[in-house]
Amino acid sequence: MRKTLLTVAGLALFAVPVHGQIAWDGPLLVSPDTPPGWGLYLVDPEYDAGIGFLTTWRGGGDLGFRLGIAEDRGDDLAVYGGIDYSRRIVTYGNDFPLNISWVTGVGFGMGDDALISLPLGIAIGRAFQAESVMFNPSFAPRMVLDAWLGDDDRPRDHDDINLGLALDFGLDIGFDPGWAIRFGVSGGDRDALAIGISFQVL
Repeated sequence: MRKTLLTVAGLALFAVPVHGQIAWDGPLLVSPDTPPGWGLYLVDPEYDAGIGFLTTWRGGGDLGFRLGIAEDRGDDLAVYGGIDYSRRIVTYGNDFPLNISWVTGVGFGMGDDALISLPLGIAIGRAFQAESVMFNPSFAPRMVLDAWLGDDDRPRDHDDINLGLALDFGLDIGFDPGWAIRFGVSGGDRDALAIGISFQVL
């Protein structure tokens, strides 16, 4: 299993990033222990694009929702959003020290043209407590099916429909009562980063 994970990570890091319309899942911001609640983030969602804003919501279950706005590579405003779904498949124990969830979803990036993306992969990590602070490192390798609707924003080396690889690294630092600083970075066919906060509102 370790060799498989290293292979996927290597392919994702050296894949060609999507240089076109903004992808909704960069960064994915999903771990096996994703903090529930409302999230607010500053995002650099695409190589050579402008800074954007992202908001997320997770009600403590398997579903997450997001909506954002940012400048694309042409300095035009683009809207993006999506729904992610994750489910725990391995819980850490004596045999394996990490939690694993599978994760999927669907979302869009909409500017002059549109990009629809469907990721499928796994999220690996484990939250641990140090006094009153919670640390939650994770990484998430995944395949991504991208479909471009329009001609202007599609990369020259991509077809209308393209299957790529991406890898996210994330770190949540949680504080009582019920809020966390969150950081995520994407590589491979996603080239993005985000930093922000999430907090429980219920």
